[in-house]
Amino acid sequence: MSEKQADPNTNSSPFKVGTTATGSVTAKEGENPQSIRAISNVIITDVVKAVVKESADTEFDNNGEKIKYTVTLQNDSSVDLYDVKLISELCSKTTLVKDSIIPTPQLDETLETGISVTSPDEMSVGSVPKGTSAVLEYEVTVNEGETGDIVNDSIAEIKFRDQMGGEYTGRTEPSIVVTNIAKADLQIIETADKTFVTEDDEEIIFNLTIKNTGNVKVNDIVVTSPFPAGMNYKPNSTLKNDTEALSDENPADSINIGDLDPAQIYKIQFSVTVNL
Repeated sequence: MSEKQADPNTNSSPFKVGTTATGSVTAKEGENPQSIRAISNVIITDVVKAVVKESADTEFDNNGEKIKYTVTLQNDSSVDLYDVKLISELCSKTTLVKDSIIPTPQLDETLETGISVTSPDEMSVGSVPKGTSAVLEYEVTVNEGETGDIVNDSIAEIKFRDQMGGEYTGRTEPSIVVTNIAKADLQIIETADKTFVTEDDEEIIFNLTIKNTGNVKVNDIVVTSPFPAGMNYKPNSTLKNDTEALSDENPADSINIGDLDPAQIYKIQFSVTVNL
């Protein structure tokens, strides 16, 4: 295991400020001056820096599937924290998996009211000494029929004492994690350069625009455009994605366009002739 590197932006030591004053004194005229120096008391200012980070084990999920959340409280303070609880507000699109909360909640504790968390090797429940962390884990199931984003946020409720022994209670900034409910969808728009024909062998140019309107990648897309009787594919008239090279791929026999990422567009142009 690699050694954990210190974060230069964290400060687990209190600020200490003291002042000195120096001068010189000449008691009698002609004598060498004597130096004098005074030192003040030291003012100690504690640093209280507790940070919550929440993560999910997936960015996309389907209805009925599970999401595992991990919530970590890092105590980068110069003081020890106690009676620490992690509070998670579950999205209404999910349901908590029974008995999935780790650590086991204390009596009457819920995610909404807060789960007591403790640093490793600590005997006192809710104790997170300076420079250590504590973790909460739980799982939810995505409810059937839900769409859109699953938004989960967590905060920590902490207690600590200052240099004078006074007790304080506080809450951290929230940590938010978003999981998308997977939605696979394609849109096809077809246009033609004319709305009627009057002669045999008259040519019509068709344009297809295929777009991934979902939020997940769609793989191995095959486009098929069958022609009615009297309409025939014009050989070597297919243009794919505005490239200069024409091909002889007949859309009536299907054209494989590969994969499309969310919001990605693929264009196909081809021509037909008619028999009247």
